This record gives sequence, structure tokens and C-alpha cells, in this order.
Amino acid sequence: ESFVVHGNHDPLDGQLSSLTWPDEVHIFREVVSWATAKRDGEPLADIQGVSYPRRIVTENLALSFSSPRNQDLFNIGILHCNVGGIGGHDNYAPCTVDDLVEIGLDYWALGHIHAKQTLSKARPTILYPGNIQGRHPGELGARGCMISDVGPDGSVSTRFQALDVVRWETRDVPIDGVTGIDNLHARILEVLDDLRSEADGRDIVCRLTLTGRGPLHTELGRSEATGSLTEELRYGALTSSPWIWIERISNQTRPELDLETRARQDDFLGAILRRAVEADTEAFEEALADVFSDRRDRLPRATEAKMKEWIEEARWYLAELLEPEA
Repeated sequence: ESFVVHGNHDPLDGQLSSLTWPDEVHIFREVVSWATAKRDGEPLADIQGVSYPRRIVTENLALSFSSPRNQDLFNIGILHCNVGGIGGHDNYAPCTVDDLVEIGLDYWALGHIHAKQTLSKARPTILYPGNIQGRHPGELGARGCMISDVGPDGSVSTRFQALDVVRWETRDVPIDGVTGIDNLHARILEVLDDLRSEADGRDIVCRLTLTGRGPLHTELGRSEATGSLTEELRYGALTSSPWIWIERISNQTRPELDLETRARQDDFLGAILRRAVEADTEAFEEALADVFSDRRDRLPRATEAKMKEWIEEARWYLAELLEPEA
């Protein structure tokens, strides 16, 4: 038997909710209700759930759940919600861990958050299994479901089971000590071999970031260097089994120049590098106000962390511009 609730991607008023399901599938509707899981006709657990009637649900649906109707059975709640305002996801059906605990169920199977996490280990067990397939570079690593075993005393033990077919990964590839594009190519192949060994036979989509300092930085800065490297690596990696698709190679390398030592020199470049570090981010925010501000016709105001990142990028840009041998 399967017990299903519809969330914001497949609300009851949407097309996906009209699919025909097997008889063994129980769909919870827009009002919280109970169902009973059975084995050979014998009740195993009482399950309580509710589906979204529409895509956007902002009320706390957890408050509509009720205490167990049969204390002799294991009691499960199924809810698509955002517990505690977890970032990166719409705040649909917001609730708190305390809201769920106070209802008195033994176990909460939650949806909406795409990363697996356990909010409470026991009495009740509350967890997000995450999604079963990573969909983009922000959903990295193994994806799947949680298998939960319930003991005679109601104790719960959980284990993760990977179900993904293609795995998203990111890796940094340092250029320190590497001379020549051919040697960098060989280093990247080593990284790809490591990814294959960790993916348990699954195909992989990966983003690679070139990092570190070294003379190879200059060669990588030439037009089409990174693009040519990407195409060459793609050909070999895509024809292997399991295959790897290199979605992107980003170049974040630096020259061998020691920026902090260079900033201490008493010359024009040194003065600029020092001033960039000493300047208040408010000065940069004011200078960029025509582009980044809280006005509707501007881009969103940059965070202080982003400002500092831009300042550091500008320091390196000036160092390379004014110190050609870098």
C-alpha cells in the first residue's frame, strides 16, 4: 500500500492530481483524514494526512491534525510543509517542530524540502527524506528515500536508500604545481575517476572549478582556453560508462603573485590594493546605487559578503592589469 499527499507541485486543482492511481494507493484529500495501513488484513499503522487544494498554501496545516485515535497502533503524519522557515524553499504550510510534537503522533513523513534531514530522532521521529532525483547543480550528492523500521516497542531506526539515476556533483581542481594544459587535463581525469567511484555506478553531471595559484593561470586566461579544455574532456567522459557530462568548468585561479605582500609595497599599485581593503563597504554601496538598490527599477541591494567578494575580485583584476608579469 502507498499513502500519498499532494503538495505545491501537484495540488488537487492541478492536472497531475487527475492521474489514475492503482487501487493500492490512498490519496489524502484537502481535509485532514485518517487511513489505516494493513498487512494480511491486520492493522499495522494509523496514517493521517492532507493534500494541498491549490498550489499556494500559507496556513499552518499541522494545526488541523489530531491526536492518535488508536494508541495501540503506530501513528504516522504525512505533511508537505516548511518546518521552521527553512531557507531556499517557499514558506508553504509553515509550522514548527513543537507544533508537530504536540499532536502526539509517533512519526512525521514530511515533503517540500529537497535535502534529507532529521528534525527529531524519536518520540516523534520527524524527517524530510529529500527528493529522489537531483534536478540541478544546487541539489548535489545522493538522492533517495528513507527506510524506517519500527520495533515492537515503537522505536524507530532509519536508513537512507539512494534512488537517483543521475547524480549532480561539484569539485574544485587546484592548479598549484601544474604546468601545461596537458597536465591539467590529466589532473581533471583523476578527479573524474574519483567521482565515478563515489557514484556507485550512476551517471554524473558535474561542475568543475579551477582554483589555486600558478603560472597556468595566464594560459587559462587566454580566449577559448577553458572552452577548448571543456570540449575535449566532455568527449572522453561522455563516451565512458557510466558517463560524465561536464556541465561547466569555471576558472577561479590566481597568478603566483602574493597579493598581500604586493599591497605593502610603496607604489601606485600597492596604494590601490591597500585602499580597497581599508575602504568601508558603504562607500562602494553608494557608488553602485544606480545599479543595486531597493528601488523597483534596480537590481537587489548586494549583501556585505557579496560586496567584499567584488572588492577582492577588483583587487586581483588591478594587480594583473598593473603588474603584467603576474
